[in-house]
Amino acid sequence: MLTGAVPDGVFFTFDTVALPPREQREALMMELPRQLLSPQNDPVVQFMPMDSPDSTEMESLNVCTVERKSLEAMLAPLRRGRLRADELVHPLLMTKPDDPAIYLPGIDPEFFFRDRRFHKVGGDDSELIAAEAEWRKNFGKYFSSDLSSADLRELFPVLLVARGVISGDFRNHRKELQMLPKEVHPVRFRGQLRLTALLLAALIAAAAWRCGRERWHDFREYREVAAETNMLKNKTSQMKTAIARSAKEQKEIAKVLNSGTDNREVLRDLAAISKLLPPNVMLSDFRWNENEIALTMQSENENLDLSEVFAPLRGWKLSDVQHRNARQSAITVINAKLVPAVRNAGKNTKNGRKTKGARNRK
Repeated sequence: MLTGAVPDGVFFTFDTVALPPREQREALMMELPRQLLSPQNDPVVQFMPMDSPDSTEMESLNVCTVERKSLEAMLAPLRRGRLRADELVHPLLMTKPDDPAIYLPGIDPEFFFRDRRFHKVGGDDSELIAAEAEWRKNFGKYFSSDLSSADLRELFPVLLVARGVISGDFRNHRKELQMLPKEVHPVRFRGQLRLTALLLAALIAAAAWRCGRERWHDFREYREVAAETNMLKNKTSQMKTAIARSAKEQKEIAKVLNSGTDNREVLRDLAAISKLLPPNVMLSDFRWNENEIALTMQSENENLDLSEVFAPLRGWKLSDVQHRNARQSAITVINAKLVPAVRNAGKNTKNGRKTKGARNRK
């Protein structure tokens, strides 16, 4: 912490309405033209509240103002030496209303400060000697030291500011005292902050890795369970389809057996159909009843002419043919229906013109 007076700086006391630090600083900037004999260019202000006079809504301020160019000129050696400081505090900012006389010959050798006013230094210095004894007692409450009069006068600005720091005034009114730019403030604990950031990043990465690994394990188990479930569903569906197909075939067989058709005729016709099928055609399914024969065949020949194949078959006539290509295979699935030739002819006759004419004649 630096203490002293900046060249061309001005110190004064001021009674004003109690305001927050930011608003109080703005109010002081507007009040400066009335308090200064000559206006300042781009002033920088710092202030410290003292005890309130009479009203609780008013407060007394110690104010120090300086031009920014003078402050920058004073900070130039610090920047060249790459030195840093927390704050620059004018010694008189830390005074209290009941303090003894304050004489700072290094700042102003012709005046001393007492009762919030500057007084001319006269030939009789008894008051300053008595004030020095009172200041020794005052500083003794905060420091343990035995200084000579010369050392006390030399260190008086430092001890005055140190008293305010120890008593907590600097900590409680840090915003009001801010005058130095941020680039000259010290950067403390940078290494600790970097290490803390690295540790936090490592902890976050480890937690993320552990969480991701657990989630991946859970997802893999879920995928395996889902695959087994789908496989069981497919097997169940296939079994249900096979059972339904078997039940349907049993119904067809039962229907054929109960239709009264001679079993020897069925076997004869089935043998005739089997003989007529070419070698590259496989009969995979058939359904037989008294009205039709439904055949399901598989063949690698896409242009198979079933009309020519079943032309020699007696008693049955090809009624319907559907071709369907199997998935991912060169085999063609053929669905065909055979109906009795005589009944089909009778049906055509019944639906033809002769039947209609006969019906009209009747």
